[in-house]
This record gives sequence, structure tokens and C-alpha cells, in this order.
Amino acid sequence: MSLLSFIQYQYLKKYSALVNANRFHAIECQQKTFSSLIYAAKNTFFGKKHSFHLINSYDDFKNQVPLRSYENFNPYIQRILNREPNILCEGYPKFFAKSSGTSGKLKLLPVTKQFLRSSQLAALYMINNLSRQLNTASFMGNKVLTLGDQQEPEEINGFLCGAISTIKMYNKPSWTNYFSLPGHSIQSIKEPSEKIRYIIQNIQGNDVRTIVALPVYLSHFLHQFEQLTKQKFKDAFPNFSVAFLSGMNYEPYENLLRNHLGEDVVLMENYSATEGNFAYQIQPNIKGMELICNNGVFYEFVELKNIHQQNPERLSLKDVAPSKLYNIIISANNGLCAYVMNDIVEFVSIQPYRLIVKGRLNDIFSPFGEQMLPIQAEQAIAETCKQTNQTLLDFCITPDFRHTPFRYKCYSSFSSSVQDVTAFENILHQQLSQYNSYYDDLAKTGAVSHPELVQVPYNFFTFLHTISSGTIHAQQKIKHLISDKIMIEKLNRYFSPDQIKHAKQ
Repeated sequence: MSLLSFIQYQYLKKYSALVNANRFHAIECQQKTFSSLIYAAKNTFFGKKHSFHLINSYDDFKNQVPLRSYENFNPYIQRILNREPNILCEGYPKFFAKSSGTSGKLKLLPVTKQFLRSSQLAALYMINNLSRQLNTASFMGNKVLTLGDQQEPEEINGFLCGAISTIKMYNKPSWTNYFSLPGHSIQSIKEPSEKIRYIIQNIQGNDVRTIVALPVYLSHFLHQFEQLTKQKFKDAFPNFSVAFLSGMNYEPYENLLRNHLGEDVVLMENYSATEGNFAYQIQPNIKGMELICNNGVFYEFVELKNIHQQNPERLSLKDVAPSKLYNIIISANNGLCAYVMNDIVEFVSIQPYRLIVKGRLNDIFSPFGEQMLPIQAEQAIAETCKQTNQTLLDFCITPDFRHTPFRYKCYSSFSSSVQDVTAFENILHQQLSQYNSYYDDLAKTGAVSHPELVQVPYNFFTFLHTISSGTIHAQQKIKHLISDKIMIEKLNRYFSPDQIKHAKQ
């Protein structure tokens, strides 16, 4: 272990007590978090309106604070933007984070000093845990490459507003700049392809051992790296060892990532969003992220089957059970309270509390009544690629109502063309049936037939982003399941099957 790695390892040790408390005393941590959030907000406009001074228990909280979506919070947000103090938090938030995710609708979420500290602490939990797993901090090494939309924020009525990654960059300790790549000037480049070219040039000759990125953006970066340098990333950076991945399931991209980063690379998933940093994977190759319960967020859950009820039953952490699907609700130290996230989660363990993100509410794919979750389709195509020895670059699925019987149309880009298309389609059909019982029922009755594989060039997905959102960026969460009729019509209009199948790979 180098001297630098030894110093980093010793520094990380001081967070072990917090990590252990979270792991072994989650319920107690949640109760303390709940009490601190109620106390901190009781003199705000929101706290007074909902009589926070009378809240002494979780039942009191449920009775006095209804669930709210962003649209319901927007009037409060607008009052803050109009410079009214003490609305959701004491004084004013320091920043506003821009978020759209897969919804495409711009949201502005308050970012307080406490929220920023919590974000930094969540990252340290994750790094501390991995250093204990590996008994070293050598993976931190000399340089960490962060791929994200760290562009200049804009000012709205005196508030700085930008992507959460931009806000975190502006508030990270100055000494971390020594370890960070690329530099601020490169991160501020707006045009994605130009930014990637400059990043690739800038990192040459550095000892890069860790990457932090969204899986789809990382896969795009690695593909471009090989195109421009004529070598794989693992050959250019032999000490590279860990990729911290967030924002979406990385399984569809795993073959590509390992091919470019090395078969022994450690892939660590974490559950982070503009609304907060909620969970992190604690063991490589074992699915399930540990919920962070002592870092400024109080969690509630509503069973997915009840989510459309007018007043659905709300559960605290102690009442959840494994193998059930929940919509996650948060109250946090940025002023959001009983805020309905768009995410669907499932607990794989409750001692300690570990979960996986199954998808988003507006991404449930049910053109034929199958209620397919994104993760089910992602697991199906990932397994299909393993069985057929294909490296997937990206994919999306749309319904094909023109075919009789109905079927899926799977637009996919691979590092090399699939030679036996029929075999691929058969295996994908089997895997979709295995991961989704409703699809299996439809398949057995003949209501759906084998999906059609449509091989497309990689730049097809840049085009797809352009026509759906007007741009492509590092925070974009790709929709793998597309049922929007306008999008499907655009795909049919811009690409005929014959043109796509014969496009240059």
C-alpha cells in the first residue's frame, strides 16, 4: 500500500462508527432522523401550516402531513424563488437542483447546506465500506475520473440553479481537486462529443483507478475512448480497479464495462438522485444496496398495489417486508416532506435493510397488459447476451401492434452483429417469460409472439435522445421501455426496418 493510500485508508476509518450504526441500528437511526427533521422545520411556513409542534409520533405525522408529488410542492418552491424566507427550511436554500430524469419535465429542488453535507457523507459511507471490504484504499489511488454534467449553473432571481452534480462540484473541498479529473474547464463544455474528446486527451498519463458515472454514459465514453485511442481503457490505465455507478441498473452494460475496464473490475452500484443519496452496494457482485438511515432522510413506503388509492397505507421502515414492491417516500433536510418519489424499490434483506431499484412508476410497460418493469427487461436482455456471447452497447423496446400476434420490437446495438438472429429472439422470448409472469401467460396463450430484434448502429441512440428530449447528456436516464405513441411513430417514420438492419455497425 502506498503512503497516499495508507493515509486515505486511515482517514476513512473515522466513518466506520456511522456505517456500523446505520447497518445494525437502522430503526433507531430513523427515529432520530425523524425527530431532528420535525424539530428543524417546526418554525418554517410549512411546519406551522402542518402543526409540526404537535407532532410527537409517526402516526401524528401521517395524520397531519399528506403525501405530495412535485406538482403539489411547486407552489412552495415558487414562493422561495420569489425570495420569501422560511418556507420549507430556515432562511433560504443555498441552491436549486435541476432535475428531469425520465419524466422530461423540469423540476427545481431546494439544496441546503445540510443536504450538501449529507451528500458528501453518503459518498464517504460508500468508500469507507469498500475500503473495509478490500482492506485497502488503493483503489482511490491518485486520480478519480468523474463523468457528469458539471456545467455552469444559471441564476434565477438570485439563486444558483443547475444539475446536482454541478452543485456538488461547486461545494466540494478544494483539496479534492488534486484527485479529480477532468478539470473544471473541460467539465463545463456543453457539447457532449467535444467534452468526451477533451476528457480523453486530458486523462492521458494520469494514474486513474476509479470512475464515477452513469452506466450508459460510461459505456458511451468507453466506446469513444477505444475509437479515438485504438486501445481499451484497461490497457491505457492498468491500475484501474473500481467503477461507482449510479442512476440506473448497470446489468445490460456489464459485459461491455468488463470488456473495456477488465474482467476483475469492481462494479459498485449506488442509489442516488437529485432528491438525495439513499443507498449503496456493500459487496461486489452481490445485488442489494444498503439503505442510509442516519443521514438526513426519513423514509416511508407505500405498496405498489396501493399507490393509486386516494389515501394509501403508509409504512415506516420497520414495517416493510422483503419481496414486495414499494413506492418510496422521503422527508429530507432540504425541506421536502412526505415527498413521493417516482421510484419502485424491493427489499432483498431487512437485517440489514438492503434494496434494489426496480424501475420508475411512469416506466411500467404494459402495452399488452404485462406490467413489465424496466429491470425485468434489462435482466432478460443481459442474460440473453450472456447466453449468445454478445456485448450490448444499448437497447430499447417498443410494442409492435402491426404484427399478428402482437410482439416486442427490440432495437439493439452490439459491438459485433448478431449472426443467429432467430436464436437470439428465441432466448430473449424465454428470458422475458422467466422474469415476468404476465408476459409468460401471454406467450403461452399465443397472445404475444417472439420479439423482433432490430440491429441498429450505435448513433441510433443519440438520435433517439435528440428526438425525445432535444439533447443527450450525462445525467440522462435512458428509457429502455418505450410505449409513447408519438415516439413510436417517430421511430417508424425515421427508420424503416430495412434501413436499420443494413446500417453499418
